[in-house]
Amino acid sequence: MTKTCSVPTPEQRQYLAIREAAERTMLEKVFKAIEDAAAEVADTFREAGLEFEPTSSDYFTFTVQQVTFVRLSGGNPDTLEGGDPEIGERVVRNCRHIIDHYWKGSADLSTPEN
Repeated sequence: MTKTCSVPTPEQRQYLAIREAAERTMLEKVFKAIEDAAAEVADTFREAGLEFEPTSSDYFTFTVQQVTFVRLSGGNPDTLEGGDPEIGERVVRNCRHIIDHYWKGSADLSTPEN
């Protein structure tokens, strides 16, 4: 059986265009905030005369990911408590689906290469 989607109505296309534009704008702001946070830490270290390796933007990206995961799961991002494990599992399965469907090639990524 072949899955098919119906052609969206003009109103549905307009709805999607509005929502997708808002999503792109939101994500641009999030990515800019991550880069700004990393730059702020580097500048503040330099101004303070600290010779620490600046915090990478990846650290702040992981912070966003963790807080978002906990919030999606109904938990408190400050304490990591109170989340619904079933919702958390759904989020993890969604991530697994992205890996399996979009990223995995013929190689099995679950086993390390020698």
